[in-house]
Amino acid sequence: MQFSKKDIIIKSWRLMSKHLLLLTTMVVFIFSLIILFTVVQDKLMIELTYQSIIFIIASSLFNQGISLGIVCVSLNIINSNEIKFSLLFAGFHMLLQYVLASLLYLLFLLLAAIPGICLLFISIYKNSSSSPTNILSMLAILLIIVPTVYLSIRLQFFNYFLIDQECGILDSIKNSAIISRGKVLELFVFGAYLSLIVLISLIPLSIGLAMGSPLAALLAIPVGLSFIFTVIALGYVYTILKSNIKPL
Repeated sequence: MQFSKKDIIIKSWRLMSKHLLLLTTMVVFIFSLIILFTVVQDKLMIELTYQSIIFIIASSLFNQGISLGIVCVSLNIINSNEIKFSLLFAGFHMLLQYVLASLLYLLFLLLAAIPGICLLFISIYKNSSSSPTNILSMLAILLIIVPTVYLSIRLQFFNYFLIDQECGILDSIKNSAIISRGKVLELFVFGAYLSLIVLISLIPLSIGLAMGSPLAALLAIPVGLSFIFTVIALGYVYTILKSNIKPL
């Protein structure tokens, strides 16, 4: 069953626009935290100590917890549930599972890229001026990119399963692979659309930074909202795919 990319983008925007003020507040809060963490981290990095290392790890974990909160907010928006600021912190109880699942996700991507990486090393040790080696290098790059992109698309919904169903680490990965089966091309194209939306939101910010405009900080808000929009849109896709196929 195909899903309409245009309809999902339109419906996601309509859902998001109903909570635009609260979502903007969340974006401002998140950006403020990022700035605060960055300032403190820069000061701590002057002299690397175990306290600075602990702070870097803790701030990184906190940011990951907030990202889970955004997924929680998005799913509540899609399901027409109550939306409140405290939902930003509603995913912290799944933080350990998310970190472990993310590491497993990255491990799978690395394993998928290993054949291409090995072939690339082989091509490097050969004479780079010869035509066969150039072909070998291009083949190696393809063997790195294609399997990695394919697997990243298949497994991209694991965080939604963690928040939505609070399932185990392996089950979240498996369920993502199940609901995305046969949908890789559609999901790739849809992901390209969402990437384009984010890139468009970056244009005003880039211009503002280049001109040294004092409004550059305000221009970062649409960028943050565009990222939240992508989470909502992917969450919408997740709910559609999940309803069509029964996960584990």
